[in-house]
This record gives sequence, C-alpha cells and structure tokens, in this order.
Amino acid sequence: STQAVDAVSVVRQGADIYDAGMAIITDPEEIRSCSGSLYCGTLSSAKFLFRYLQGNPGQRLAVVVKGCEAKAIFELAKRNRIDLEDLLLIGLNCSGTISPLTARRMVSEKFEIDPDIVEDIFFAQGRCLVQTPDSVRSVSIEEIEQDGYGRRLCCQRCLTRIPRQCDLVCGDWGVIGDYTGSTTFVEVCSKKGADILHSSIQSDHIRIESADPNGVEVRARVEEAMQTLSRKNRTDQFSGISTGDRLLQRMMLEMSRCIKCYQCTEACPLCLCEDCLIKKPWLVKPGQVPPPFMFHLIRVSHIADSCINCGQCEDRCPMDIPNSLFMNALQAELEIMFGYHAGDRAGRPVVAKMNELEEWEHNYGDTFDKMIEVFRDPEY
Repeated sequence: STQAVDAVSVVRQGADIYDAGMAIITDPEEIRSCSGSLYCGTLSSAKFLFRYLQGNPGQRLAVVVKGCEAKAIFELAKRNRIDLEDLLLIGLNCSGTISPLTARRMVSEKFEIDPDIVEDIFFAQGRCLVQTPDSVRSVSIEEIEQDGYGRRLCCQRCLTRIPRQCDLVCGDWGVIGDYTGSTTFVEVCSKKGADILHSSIQSDHIRIESADPNGVEVRARVEEAMQTLSRKNRTDQFSGISTGDRLLQRMMLEMSRCIKCYQCTEACPLCLCEDCLIKKPWLVKPGQVPPPFMFHLIRVSHIADSCINCGQCEDRCPMDIPNSLFMNALQAELEIMFGYHAGDRAGRPVVAKMNELEEWEHNYGDTFDKMIEVFRDPEY
C-alpha cells in the first residue's frame, strides 16, 4: 500500500459543542467533518490510543493531539506501552479547554446567552468568543477567569502551548491577512513530519507557501503571551497550596473526602499498571472509605515525576478534590530536583537517585523530618 497511515485518530463533536468523543477515521472523506476547534473537548486520547493499539497491533495511525496529549504519548512510549514508529503525531497550538459544565454556566451567567443556541466557543487575541446564529460576543480571558469561569485550572497553568515534540505542528497562530480562516500554519519538527508533508505535496493533496515573516512573529508573540500568563497562573495556584510538609497536610485534608471510586486512576493516561498496588489488601484496606492516605501516596509515587498536567484526574473526581493541582505541583518540584521534563521527546523518567546523607541535609534540611511528623499529628 502507498498510504502513509491506516487511520486517523481525532476528537469529534458529539451531540453539541459541549460534547466530544474519540474517533478512528479510515475514510479520508470523513476528515473534513472533524476540522476546526472543540474547546469543550477536555478528554485525553493517550489511554484510548494505548487500548486501541493493543487490539490493533501494527496499525499505523495519524494522531491529532494537543500539548498534554503529546506529552502523555511520549511518557507511555518511554514505558514501552506505545510504539512511536506506529504513530504520526500532529500537534495543535492550544490555548486551553473549558469543561462542558463550566462552559454552559459561563455562557448563561457571564454572556447572558442560552447555552443551547451557541454554535461555537473559541479563543482569539486574548479573548473568549461565543458565537450564536445572530452574533459573536467576547470577553477577555483574564476577566472570565477572575470571575471563576473560563479554562480549566490545568490549562491556565500549562506551558506547552505548541507541542513541538510532535512530527508536525499545525494551528491558526501566525496565519494572517487573506489566509485567515482558510489556512493552517505548519511547523515541521521531525524527519517523519518532513517526509509526510513532502509526500502530500507531491500527490497534490495540499499546497504550501513559505510563512509570512510577520506571521512567524505573530505566532511567537501569541505563544509568549500565553506562556507569560501561564507562568503567572502557576505561581498563583502553587503558592496557594504551599510546599513540603504544608503541601502534604493540605493533600491529606482534601483527600479525606475521597470515596475510592478509582476515577483518578482510570482517567490518568499514565496509570496503566497491570497489577495495581492501590488494590492490594495489604497496602490499602478493602472497603475502607475514605481510604488510608497510603492509597494516594502510591498514586503520587508512581505518577508525580511524569505528570503531564492533563487534568483528567481532577475532571473525573466526584468529590472535587484538586488532584491535578497537587500532582502538578509535586511534578514541578521534582523537575527542579532531578532535571527531568515530563513529556519531552528525549530522556527517561527518573528511576532513583541515591544521595549521601550530607547531600540530603545540605539540599533539603529537615524537610523530610517535618513531613514524617505530619503523620503523627492527630489532627490528620
């Protein structure tokens, strides 16, 4: 066969703009039906891909992903769960997503529009726009987020706006002038990406032109503006939960609401242990609700170094525990400590780092002793 891939994995709109689901497309004519953005599509494709490829080994897929999904796929590849040779990764520039419930509430309360008549919700030039059959209204992203609406918290602090670890990266950032709305900006990030682009040109499936230098500059400015806002949000969110022993105390307090529904582990794209320790009766007592804190410590020890800030564990928690915030805050500390960047194309997760006692005391002082004392505190 001369075809580059056997199928394409995409997010497809369901009943309305607030509904999204994964789809595997084998008919090229169906691709157009999935074009455009779906800002209420908050799901992650990585675990779906893992399970799909388990049942269809050797199938070659083109996978359209946002930044957190690309990072999850690379983390799974490092764990030998996904073979990157089977995938063509097409990344999208991403401003973030809105949970469907928040989106409906925002449209109703902030924009004073019936959510059921909305045709689209999207971000552009630092504003959130709501389109109906009769009009397009907009409010600055900063304003709606200060009012408690807008993007998911994980998206507000995300630093991966353009996932250049993919083979190709596409999107509307940098598309200017007459091309606006009908063209995509493409960055080639690997030889595989270059080969597929060249093949598509040769077969007359696409036409390309060199990017306008002004468009390149616009793209860079948009990315930097989004990252600047994300860095501010990270500082604000992480400072609110502190670090070290105080972070651990906050985690224990919030997680005391846990009903052990396992949604955090089911949703996590990296949690794929075949023999899960959190279900071992000698570590986590069966039937105990809330479960002992060991339940959460096991999750943290398995995932924290590689958390890719997708927010799935927080989205799915019926008790509104800020799981993603805690995990991402820990990942940020571990990144500083070990120098490992979760989701990068290169590098492997940290397995262990053995320090001499003097080095530990020099770097971390009495933090460990303080953390141990938390478990002795009767309040927790």
